[in-house]
Amino acid sequence: MLVTGIYGHALPKQHGAPVRLVVPWKYGYKSAKSIVRIELVAERPRTFWSELEPNEYDFLANVDPAVAHPRWSQASERLIGTLETRATIEYNGYGPEVAGMYV
Repeated sequence: MLVTGIYGHALPKQHGAPVRLVVPWKYGYKSAKSIVRIELVAERPRTFWSELEPNEYDFLANVDPAVAHPRWSQASERLIGTLETRATIEYNGYGPEVAGMYV
């Protein structure tokens, strides 16, 4: 989703103003913080995280629970604000909408 506001108000700079890409199936560190330009390319570009640690942050990092992180399992997750854990849902539940982007 491209958003320009939050909670009924214009998007402030600390939330990525003037426009922010919200990617609900990605964890925050994998999502865009603000957009300065949009460029359509034929091949997947290198990213900051994949350049920094390619063995830990590949394109499927944190979206496919069957792809284990080198240092921990992604098969379960802890719910924010609780100690409760559950089985990780593939693509955080957005599989039907986004799985085709990962082929």
